[in-house]
Amino acid sequence: MSKVKNVHVILIPGADMLPFEEDIAAAKDLGATVDALTLGPIEGHPVDGRKVYFDAVADRIAERTDAAVHAKVFGIGRNHGGSILAYAAARDHGFDGLIFPGVIPALSEYRARSDLPSAKAFRSKLDGLSELVRLQELRAYDMNFCLEQVSAEKVLIQVGDADDWMDEHSMALFRDLEKHYTVQWLSDDHAMSAPTTVAARWSFIEQRAKN
Repeated sequence: MSKVKNVHVILIPGADMLPFEEDIAAAKDLGATVDALTLGPIEGHPVDGRKVYFDAVADRIAERTDAAVHAKVFGIGRNHGGSILAYAAARDHGFDGLIFPGVIPALSEYRARSDLPSAKAFRSKLDGLSELVRLQELRAYDMNFCLEQVSAEKVLIQVGDADDWMDEHSMALFRDLEKHYTVQWLSDDHAMSAPTTVAARWSFIEQRAKN
């Protein structure tokens, strides 16, 4: 990678809060600055608490994009953090590039009907069918819905072939997103931190920064 000037990257972690060690190292090699957000847990009702949480984090992200007035600003949102990043970008169009490694494309649908353990655990927190229906309210926070407000050339989506958090419906949505956005199919797991995965997203940042 060649050095770039005035590039600032905001890192939004997933619910597992895995650190962005590989991306921070790549940023140093590229000459970019990074801002790795630290997020607390979602509290309160599974639906209402999530809405409050997404708005609060999106406000924090907006503060950072506003502060980086002389830089090209990129966001990397891993896993659940990708849904938050997409929602923030739909509200704030100040990003020069957005990268979504290992993000579930339609989290509201995944929570409502996936047979994977994480989705089942989420549904167990709801009080019957009336609350299950309320998951439709979270569609406004889904990555695929939010990206409708974002220029396609700014977006890179990374999907790992060994990501055991993805169900068949999510994979079908990725294939649909591929019609409009750049989707990379990579040999990686849910953490999306394999060397080739990290290199691919920083190559995207490098190229976008030169535009």
